Amino acid sequence: MTHAQRNSAELESVSLPEANPAKVRRRILVNGVVQGVGFRPYIYRLALEEHLTGSVFNDSSGVTIEVEGPVSAIEAFLRRLPMEAPPLAHISAIAASEMALIGDQNFRITLSDVRGRVATQIPADAATCDDCFREIFNPADRRYGYPFTNCTNCGPRFTITRRIPYDRPQTSMANYLMCVQCRAEYDDPSNRRFHAQPNACWNCGPRLWLTTPDGTAIATGDPIAETIQRLKDGQIVAIKGIGGFHLAVDATNEEAVRLLRERKRRHGKPFAVMLKNVSDAERYAVLGEAERDLLLRVERPIVLLKTRNPVRLAPSIAPRLPWLGVFLPYTPLHHLFFASGMIEALVMTSANLSDEPIAIDNLEAVTRLGLIADAFLMHDREILQRCDDSVVQLVEESPQLLRRARGFVPLPIPLPFNAPPLLAVGGHLKNTFCLALGREAYLSQHLGDLESPSGLEFFEQALDHLKRTFEIEPATIVHDLHPGYLSTQWAHRQSLPRIGVQHHHAHIAACMAEHNLSGSVIGIALDGTGYGADGHIWGGEVLIASYLSYERFGHLKYVAMPGSEAAIREPWRMAFSHLLAASGEQVFEPATLDLLGIKLQEARLLERMIARRLQSPLTSSCGRLFDAAAALILGRRRVDYEAQGAMELEGAAIDASPGIPYSVDILPGSQRWGTADEASKPWQLDPAPLFRKLLADVRRNERPAVMSHRFHRGVANAYCGLAIQARECTGIQQVCLSGGVLHNKLLAHLLRNTLLLKGFEVFLPTLVSPGDGGLSYGQAVIAAAQMASESKEAQDAKSLAP
Repeated sequence: MTHAQRNSAELESVSLPEANPAKVRRRILVNGVVQGVGFRPYIYRLALEEHLTGSVFNDSSGVTIEVEGPVSAIEAFLRRLPMEAPPLAHISAIAASEMALIGDQNFRITLSDVRGRVATQIPADAATCDDCFREIFNPADRRYGYPFTNCTNCGPRFTITRRIPYDRPQTSMANYLMCVQCRAEYDDPSNRRFHAQPNACWNCGPRLWLTTPDGTAIATGDPIAETIQRLKDGQIVAIKGIGGFHLAVDATNEEAVRLLRERKRRHGKPFAVMLKNVSDAERYAVLGEAERDLLLRVERPIVLLKTRNPVRLAPSIAPRLPWLGVFLPYTPLHHLFFASGMIEALVMTSANLSDEPIAIDNLEAVTRLGLIADAFLMHDREILQRCDDSVVQLVEESPQLLRRARGFVPLPIPLPFNAPPLLAVGGHLKNTFCLALGREAYLSQHLGDLESPSGLEFFEQALDHLKRTFEIEPATIVHDLHPGYLSTQWAHRQSLPRIGVQHHHAHIAACMAEHNLSGSVIGIALDGTGYGADGHIWGGEVLIASYLSYERFGHLKYVAMPGSEAAIREPWRMAFSHLLAASGEQVFEPATLDLLGIKLQEARLLERMIARRLQSPLTSSCGRLFDAAAALILGRRRVDYEAQGAMELEGAAIDASPGIPYSVDILPGSQRWGTADEASKPWQLDPAPLFRKLLADVRRNERPAVMSHRFHRGVANAYCGLAIQARECTGIQQVCLSGGVLHNKLLAHLLRNTLLLKGFEVFLPTLVSPGDGGLSYGQAVIAAAQMASESKEAQDAKSLAP
C-alpha cells in the first residue's frame, strides 16, 4: 500500500466556492494516527507554503486545524493534506466546515485541547529512519553512536506510552529533562524533532550498561563493544530493546545456538535471525521484490523466507525446515552491533522460558533469565508494554500476519459496522484480545499461550493498558465456547453480560470483516482444535456463514484422538487412528506397526481405547490429519512445538514436482437448505482412500517430497469439491479461507488457485492472522452484529406495539 493510498480519507462536508478570490476560514478535523508522528509541524509547513493563517492543535479526537486565506489556497491545502502526510501518519477521516473570519496574521501551533473521551490513536513503534541512521554514523553529529536516537518519524511509541494524548508526560520519558539543545529541537516547528516525545541525546537521555547474571555492573567504557566481544566468544546475552529483552547469540556459532536451546528449553522450534541489511539477507535466503519490501517496512517484522543453500548459519537455527525467519535492525542499538563488522548474523529470540511472557523490566529480567544469559545489556528507559516482534510471510503475493505485535499494535482494524463497547477475549493458544467501539477494533499485541498464571497476568496487564489508553470500558464480553480455555473461564468470572461464539465461525467472520463482505459466504475453516456445537473437536469445517449465524455444511470425517492431548504431542497416535479407520485389521500387520514404532500389545490397547471412547475424543481436525501424514511420511513420532509435523511436511514438498493427488471420498449429507430439518447431517470428507494409498507408497519407499505434495493436493481438491457442493446447494460464490492450517503456504496456494479456476471469489486474511491470533477480531465482529440485530428487533417491536 502506498503512502497516498494509506491516507486517502474522504473529505466530508466541504462546500467551497469554485472561483471566489475572497478569503474564507475553514475548521478541519483530522482523525487517525496523527499525534506523535510530526503531524502538526507538517501542517504548519504546509500552511506556510500555501500562505494561509490560522492554527493547529491536538485534541481528544485527533488534530484540529483552522485555516484562513483565499479559496484556491485552501483547496490546494486540502488536496495536499492526505497526500504528503508524514510517513507514520494513518489518516482515517478528514472533515471540514465553514467558520467566520478572524483575521489571523500568522499560522501557529497551539497547546493540546483534551476534553471528554480521547478518540485519537497511539502510533506503533517504528524502525530507525534514514535521517536518524545518518546522524548515528556521522562523527560530526552530536548523536554520533547514540543508541536511543529517534525523531517524529521513528522510534518507540506504543511500548513507552501510558495513555493518550501522546505527550511526553504520558510516556516513560517523563523523568528525562531535555538538555538545552534537545529542547530547542523539540520546540522548533521546522525541526523534525518538534514534539518528538522520546527525544534525547548523550547529555540528557537513557543510558546503557552491562551486568553479570546476578545484576552486578561490569566495568567497561563501551558496553556495546563488550557485548559484541562476548557474543563472538559464544556467550548468550540478554539485550533490552523496545518491547522487551531479546536473548542473543552469534547465529554462525552452532555450539552457542545449541546452548541457547538447552537453557531456554526450546527444543526444535525455529529461531529468527537478524541480519545487517537486505544484501546480507539475500546471501542467506531467496528474496523477490515483495519479500524485500516486507523486510524494509517501517514495522521491520520477521519475514519467513526460503533458505538459500548452502546454509551458512548454525544448522540448529531452523532444523528440518527450508525457511528462515529474517528481520533487519530496527533500533539504533541494533545498527551499532552490525556496524562493528564483527557480527555477521544474530539469533534474536524473545527473552523468556518457553510459554512465558517476554521480560521487560531490568530486575525481572535478571530474576527470570539469570540461568539463561551470561550477561545483560541493560538500559534505563522503562518499557511500559511487552511487545514481541511481529512475524509475516508472503502468501499469494500478499503479506499474511502470523504474529501481530511490534509495529502493528495498537493501530486499529476497521469494522464493517458500528460496535458498542465490547471486549472479545480470544482463544487459548496464540492469544490476543480485541476491544471494539464504533467502527474500530483494537487488537492487542500477541500475548502467547494462556497456559500459566503468568500468561493470564500478561493478558490482564495488556487489557488494563488498552482500556485506559483508549478509554473503552466494555459493557459486554465475548468468548470462545470451549469451557477449558483460560480466556473463557476468565470471561465467566467477570460481572458483565457474555456472548459465546463458536471457534470456526469466528475465524470465518474475521476474514469476512477484513474484506468488508456482506451476506453469507462459504467458509473453509481448517485448524487443529476448536470446540464444536456437538461437543466434539472440530477443525476441518466447511460452513455457510454470515456475521449473525453459521450452518455446518460439511467437515472432515470424525476419527478418535487416542490419548486425547497426548495425540497432539505424539502424531503416531493420529496415524494409527486414521489407519485403523481406513484399513481395519491391516494396521496390526508387523510392517505397519514397525512404521508407527509401536508393539502389537500397545496397538491393541489403543484399539480398545478408541472402541470404548476412553481418553479418545472424536475430532474432525485438519491439523490432526496433517499430524498423521507427517508421522507416516516423515517418521515424526513426537513434536517439540505446535504444528511441527505440519511445517516439516510442507517443507518436504517445497520443491516437489506435482504428482497425482491422493483421493478423498466426498460423502453426501442430508441437509435441505432453507428448511428446518433437525435430522439433517453435514457432508463429510473421508480420508480413508488417502491413507490406504499413502501407506502403500510408504511401504514401497516413495520419496517423502512426492508423498507430501500428493497429500497436500489431495486435501485441497477435497475441500474444493465440498465448496462446489455447497455452491450448488446455496448459490454462494464467495469463499473465505481461514484457520491456523492456512499458515501452510502450499495448501493456501492450492486451495485458492483451484477455487479460482472453479469460478469462486476467494478471500484470505491479511490484516489479522488466520490462526487463533485473529480469533478475537472475529468474535468481536459476530457479537457486534448480533447486538445490532437484537437492537433493531427491539426497536421494530416497540414501533409495532399499540
